[in-house]
Amino acid sequence: MPNENLLNGLHRLLFRVLRVRLLWLLVLVLALFGVLGVVQALITAGAIAVVLVVARLSLLRAVAPSVAALSSVRGDGRTLLAAAGPRRRIQVTDPATGSAVAVAVLKGHRDWVMALCEVDTGDRVLLASAAKDRTVRLWDPETAAQVAVLTGAGIGPSSVCQVRVSGGVLVASGAQDGKLRLWHPGSGEPVHVLAPEAGEVMAVCGVPAKGGSAELLASGHTDGTIRLWDPGTGEPVRTLTGHDGGWPNALCVVPGPKRVLLASAGTDERVRLWNPATGNQLRAMKDDFGWLHALSPVTYGGRTLLASGGDGPGVKLWDPADGSLVDTVGGAAFFLGPYGCGWVRALCQVEVAGEPRLVTGGYDKRIGDWPLKV
Repeated sequence: MPNENLLNGLHRLLFRVLRVRLLWLLVLVLALFGVLGVVQALITAGAIAVVLVVARLSLLRAVAPSVAALSSVRGDGRTLLAAAGPRRRIQVTDPATGSAVAVAVLKGHRDWVMALCEVDTGDRVLLASAAKDRTVRLWDPETAAQVAVLTGAGIGPSSVCQVRVSGGVLVASGAQDGKLRLWHPGSGEPVHVLAPEAGEVMAVCGVPAKGGSAELLASGHTDGTIRLWDPGTGEPVRTLTGHDGGWPNALCVVPGPKRVLLASAGTDERVRLWNPATGNQLRAMKDDFGWLHALSPVTYGGRTLLASGGDGPGVKLWDPADGSLVDTVGGAAFFLGPYGCGWVRALCQVEVAGEPRLVTGGYDKRIGDWPLKV
């Protein structure tokens, strides 16, 4: 079973190296040796370019999940669900209606949308999206109006989140160029560009800081580390290590009765829980079914659990108190039921008629909707 990250790497190799260099090198060599005239050289270059474009589209179709990102977002007195994939559009639906009829379709991105998140500015609730067109965009989820375009998000923005600072919130994104960028959502002005030289940024999230309303910014990198930052100053706070032989693909905060924990999951097939105040790793839960790509806190049986999804069947529900596996949502239905092969790329919790439900998306052709009740 091919892995998304491996195929993405092949995609980047094919079209950042071969696309230009080998094409013009081949034409130049043929022209220098007199094998081709000028017209023939141009025709040959055009033919090679067409072949590369067709190969790119075919590979993108094989790599891209049907749903790359999910996020719940508060609308006008209701909770909406935003879903995005490789078709450049974001569809916002009302999960309470039980249908796929869109409340709004957000159009504007010119490439694959990689990440979504809710941004609460205090005055209004917006939806943030990060895409491969090197922009982060802010939307009104009810009207589909594009509120702001945050440009200069770097090569391949792969994650986005809000983070609270003294006096308001910032929008943070991480990209394949290894940099983190923070903007003011009201003005769209850039605030900080952080370059830790730790590999690609795979995930970001805001982490409540003890004793204040401000948060820390957590970022997961391909060197296997998780970095914590002061988003107000852009200064590093601490580095968390422990994803040996892999890296974190997903980060989220897990609220608890005594303290807030930071959860991470990735290519080492483990879900890890950390104390963000000290940087200590508290426990690691092993998932034997492959790489993990998505995490979310969920309410299950009156308590807060941690949901993880990836290349294996179903979504695992973990108890953060002791690391035990409580349940598996979906399971064989991902292979044998209507939800296709079931590689999970994104998940989140929504409430329908006061009951929590788990929403999943990935490489199948549907969005999974699962009740969270014992």
